[in-house]
Amino acid sequence: MRFVEDGADIPDALIRSVSDGNATFLCGAGVSFRKQLPSFRTLTEQIYERLSESPEAEAAEGVALKREEFDRALRSLEKRTHRPRTPSLVREAVADLLAAPPGPFPDHLALLQLSRDREGRSRLLTTNFDTLFEKAAHAGGLRDTPSHAGVSIPRAGTDRDHGIMHLHGRIADLDLNLDRTDLVLTSSDFGDAYLRNGWAARYIEDRMRIGDLVLVGYGAEDAAMRLLLETLDADRGRFQDLGDIYALERSTQESASAWKAKGIKPIEFNDYDSIYKTLSEWARYAQDPDQYAREKVRSILYHSHPEASP
Repeated sequence: MRFVEDGADIPDALIRSVSDGNATFLCGAGVSFRKQLPSFRTLTEQIYERLSESPEAEAAEGVALKREEFDRALRSLEKRTHRPRTPSLVREAVADLLAAPPGPFPDHLALLQLSRDREGRSRLLTTNFDTLFEKAAHAGGLRDTPSHAGVSIPRAGTDRDHGIMHLHGRIADLDLNLDRTDLVLTSSDFGDAYLRNGWAARYIEDRMRIGDLVLVGYGAEDAAMRLLLETLDADRGRFQDLGDIYALERSTQESASAWKAKGIKPIEFNDYDSIYKTLSEWARYAQDPDQYAREKVRSILYHSHPEASP
C-alpha cells in the first residue's frame, strides 16, 4: 500500500502486523534529524568541540574516527578527560547537546501512534538518549505512556511491556520529571550491554520472538548500530521463529544490498520527507482504517467531480 504519491509501497504483511499490534518500531537518531538533533558522527564531533579537545591528541582516537568507530573514540576521550570522583565531561556534554528543542514533534508522535501493542498502548523502542518521544507523547494526549531506560526496560511480552523504551539509556528531562540513566555510549558500554553482560542482546532476541521489528532512523552501515545489527543477523540464522525485520530508510546506491545482507527487508524512499509523510498518513490509517478509507474515497470523488462536492 502506498500512503503518499512520492512514498514507498509498504508491504501488506507489515501493515497487518502493525494493525494487529504485533510490530515494534525501533528508532534511531535519524528520526530527530528534522528537529536538528545530531547523528552519532556529528554528536561525537560536537563533543570534541565542546570539550576543546582534538582527536589528534591521541592517535587511537584519530584512527577510530577515520574508521567511523565513534564509540571507541569516545571511550578513549572519556578516559583521558575524566577525573576521579567527578562527573564524566563526555556524558555531561551529551546531555547538553541533546537537550530537546522546541516542539511540536509530529514525526515522533506518528511513530508512537504506529508502534502499539494489542491493547492499543504505545510500545516503542529507541536507541536515542533524547526525550523527544516523551515530549511528543505528552503533547499528543498520550500522557500515560511510561518511559523506561537501559536495564530497567520491562521484559518483552510481560504485562509491563509498553511505553517508550530507551535501549541505550536516557538523558534527564526536568520538565517531564525524568531522571537521567546510565548511557550505552562508548565501546566499553556497548561491550557490556551486548557481550559481557549481554542484557541488550537478550532483550532484542526476546523482542523478535514475539513480533516484527521496524527500523526507522538508521543507515545500513550505522556505526552506532554495529553490535545490534550483528545480533539481529546472528539470531535470525540460529532461530526460525523470529519475526521479520524491516528498515525504512532513504535509498542510496548500496543501501538495499547492505540491508539484505543483514537479513533485513528494506523499504526505501527517495528522501526523508517522504518517509515521514508516509508515517503520518500510515498512523492516520492505523488509528481507524474504515474512516481513513472513507476520507480517501471522498477526496478522490471531489478531485474527479469538484462541482458535485458540498
